[in-house]
Amino acid sequence: MKAITLALALSLLLGGSAAQAQNTQAHQGAPARQELRAYYQQNVLPVVRQQRQKLEAQLSTSDKAQLTLYRAQLKETRQKGKALRQSFRPAGTPAGTRPELTETQKQQLQQLRAENKAILQNVGQLAQKYEGAIAKLAQEVQPQREKWAADTKAILSRTGSAGQPAAAGSGPGRHQRHAGLRRHFQPVAFLLLDPNAPQTKAPDPERGGVSVYPNPVATTSQLEYEVKKAGPVTVELLDSRGNTLRTVAQENKVEKGAHTLSVSVADLPAGTYYFKITTRAGAETRRFVKQ
Repeated sequence: MKAITLALALSLLLGGSAAQAQNTQAHQGAPARQELRAYYQQNVLPVVRQQRQKLEAQLSTSDKAQLTLYRAQLKETRQKGKALRQSFRPAGTPAGTRPELTETQKQQLQQLRAENKAILQNVGQLAQKYEGAIAKLAQEVQPQREKWAADTKAILSRTGSAGQPAAAGSGPGRHQRHAGLRRHFQPVAFLLLDPNAPQTKAPDPERGGVSVYPNPVATTSQLEYEVKKAGPVTVELLDSRGNTLRTVAQENKVEKGAHTLSVSVADLPAGTYYFKITTRAGAETRRFVKQ
């Protein structure tokens, strides 16, 4: 059971877009769901986008135009599917309840799935041209992918989700876990990822909106935090054991609201570190990785 649940989490972290990740999270408890989503946004997606940007330079102009068309077609089918399912649900239907579909409604859904499948097949044909390049890009970040898997397992263990029953119909855990690790760099999913799409930073829900980006970081880190009560603020840099390395900032009075702080970490050896933000409302920490 634990292996299957871990596979669902890896599917979240390594299995596709943020929207796909959100759907997968529905099978997890709230604590795991929130932390996994924040981890995906802060650690996984930036690395995958970076690798996808490298591929973008290798795409021909005509292939880029074709990809733009395929993305638009897939977006349209998703919107049609959402509208269709909403139309199937009678007013007053309790949340989580699946309405009984008529044969006509089933046929409508099947047609929509067929349209979606046809589009993905077209993307698959295009992706064959770039399979070698994508494989190389995936290999470049193999250490990070292994770390994502280990961190995911730790999150599930800490939040108590590792022992939850898996979704019905799940296959062998070992096979699913390995498939999840590879899925982010499967040619179709990787090609469809738009490296130029606007990036949204997801605040960590368990840390009061504290955010560090980029993560991992090479030279300069951007720390975002919220002051809920005006007053003194101290920002400290901690090592992986929680020992204070230095005080990054110390202000006697900071106004209530969101704040951003640029911190140079170029002198730090590669490894795991934390920022500790202490305000009148209490202390919060945020983990980051120095490359």
